[in-house]
Amino acid sequence: MKREEGIIEVDGYRVWYSSVGEGGVPLLTLHGGPGGGHDYLESLEALAADREVVFYDQLGCGRSDRPEDPSLWKMERFVGEVDEVRSALGLERIHLLGYS
Repeated sequence: MKREEGIIEVDGYRVWYSSVGEGGVPLLTLHGGPGGGHDYLESLEALAADREVVFYDQLGCGRSDRPEDPSLWKMERFVGEVDEVRSALGLERIHLLGYS
């Protein structure tokens, strides 16, 4: 099964991601917060038999950078982050699963 892990630069910060599987409409997972990470969503990796499943840690969480600038914690910035992750990974059409 195809696996990939890396870093995407978003607004000058490092955002970690992992992709498992290929084909189908990719599933992009979005963990809750603040401060959490993707770990509790890893059971969704079982879906990678039929499609690509992408996990990422939002800025300030998990394996991503953890800046201490409170001005960064705005909805608009996090929406932009999802767009940057999609663009960097070439994810045009997705299913988005947000869980908190």
